[in-house]
This record gives sequence, C-alpha cells and structure tokens, in this order.
Amino acid sequence: MWSLRMRASLLEKNREIHISGAEGIYKFEELERVLKKYLKRALEHPNGTPDKVVLTVEKIKEEIQSIRALPIETVFCYTPEQAQKFIDSRLADLGISEKAIALAWSIIRGQKMRGAALIDCLTAERLEPDKDRGIRVSRIQMDKKRKIQILKKVKKLTSEPQRVIEAVTVASKVASVPEIIAEICVSDNPDYTTGYISSKKFGYLRITNIKKEGTPIGGRAFFVKTPIDIERLIKFLEKTPVIVK
Repeated sequence: MWSLRMRASLLEKNREIHISGAEGIYKFEELERVLKKYLKRALEHPNGTPDKVVLTVEKIKEEIQSIRALPIETVFCYTPEQAQKFIDSRLADLGISEKAIALAWSIIRGQKMRGAALIDCLTAERLEPDKDRGIRVSRIQMDKKRKIQILKKVKKLTSEPQRVIEAVTVASKVASVPEIIAEICVSDNPDYTTGYISSKKFGYLRITNIKKEGTPIGGRAFFVKTPIDIERLIKFLEKTPVIVK
C-alpha cells in the first residue's frame, strides 16, 4: 500500500499560506488516477490558484492499524451564533474550559494554519511545537464499506459527500487517541459552511451554518487532557497509517 498526500499553498511575504490538502492510502495500481485527481483539486480550489503544489508518494512499510469510524449525526443550526452556542455547550459538557474554547475560536477566526492547534483542555496552553504549522493528521483512509454507508446517510444533506467522508476519517483517527477529548473544525473554503465537532463521547456532529457563506476563515483544534507525551501523540497522528472501518 502507498500513502498519497497533496498540499497546495500561496507564497505571501516569504510565508506559505495553506490553500488545500488531500490524502489517502491506495494500492499501487490506483496511484496515477488519484495523483491526477489531487492535482486537479489543488489547481481548482475556491481559495485560489496556488503558487506551490507538493505531491508526496510514499510506500507504507509498517503494519496498518484499523480503527472504528465515529457515528455521524447532523445538527441543523440557522446562524453562526446559534452554531457557536451549541458547540460551546457540548464542549463544556466534556469538561473543556471556557478559556480553551475561546482560544480555539480565536485561532479558527484569526490564524491561517496548515494543521490543527493542540490545546490543553483546562489551561488553554498551546501544546504543538510549531504554532504556525500545527499538527497534520496523515496516512489515513476509510474502507469502501464504511464509505458507502456514509454516502447513503448524507447524500440528501450535502452536495459534497466526499468532504464528509474525508472529515470523518480524520476525526475518527483523532478521537481514537485517549488523551484527546474533542475536536472542532471549520472549513476555510468560503463556500462550505458546515463544520463539525467530534469526540469519542458523542461521535461526529456535522454543524450547519457554522459560518457565513463567503467567509474564508477556518481551522481546527484538538482539546487535549494532560499530562501527555506530545511526541508520541504527534507521531501517531502524523506518521502511523490507519484504515477507518
């Protein structure tokens, strides 16, 4: 099996601004088809034409782990204010502090990051080594049976079911880490206004109207229970190959 990863970015004032990314685990005979798909996605993204596209093809030599996919529900909110009130309430129910939740929102609304912020769920301390890059969840794929199940569940609710599949794949790997309490994610695609929160406690909750249409803000944060071995956590999220079933 092979890991394929795509990252597209703009170069602005000697700094790379993330535009889009994609990845998966594939058989050798699928590589050419998927690479073409990833390149097309990078060049035609609503966030703009990139200055740089990096395609990485890497043979997987270690054992691929299997984890369970989170169950999916859709929560219908009608304004970003209603969505935030719902999200804040659910995160607080998990014991996450107001300070940590507020920090996550400020990162999502104000800091363009390639990856996710790692936030101590009580103290709101930022735990990731590189505050500009964040943590990238990588080397992941969802098996075909679960993909079909999700497509059937969400096809009437969204015109982009592949986005849901990709997001659930990421969220499931994140939630499999015992020390990660929850995740919040808002897409930086201006036209995609459905975000999510996820946790092993309540699964994957799609939240409609999490932001106004046409808004380019977005990002993600993981709320972490400390003490934790940060090196081990990052190695699992970024390097360990996983199939979500």
